[in-house]
Amino acid sequence: MIECSIPRSKMIADSDGLGNYLESYLNGIKEFHGGARPINPEFDNLKSECAFKLAEMINNRLLRIVCTEAQRERIIEELSVLKQAHIDADTRKKGIISKEKMKEILGHSTDYLDMLIMAMIFRIKPTPKRPKAKIGKI
Repeated sequence: MIECSIPRSKMIADSDGLGNYLESYLNGIKEFHGGARPINPEFDNLKSECAFKLAEMINNRLLRIVCTEAQRERIIEELSVLKQAHIDADTRKKGIISKEKMKEILGHSTDYLDMLIMAMIFRIKPTPKRPKAKIGKI
């Protein structure tokens, strides 16, 4: 964060897992609660909404990830388990398969996938911009 000059307002921590309470140590970062209510009611939860946004951005080639070759292979592997749940149900909200199912398929945790999904919060819910201060007469 410091090395790349990334403001805390653009940092997100998984507050459902080990990142719980991290915001109290790093004031200004965003907390991500995947099970929270989605912004768009057509989704099961916030994590599903962000996952669908990630898939949309990948399919439209709007995402660039700078990484090593080893990270690239791991990311591709983890993206392969990003699947829609209950596809056949027309009346259900859009969702993704559970993290437990993803771990079962991969044999390990989906660390990179989780990071990419959480990053989509800034795409579906942009950070509000501060109004510029007006200089002049008051």
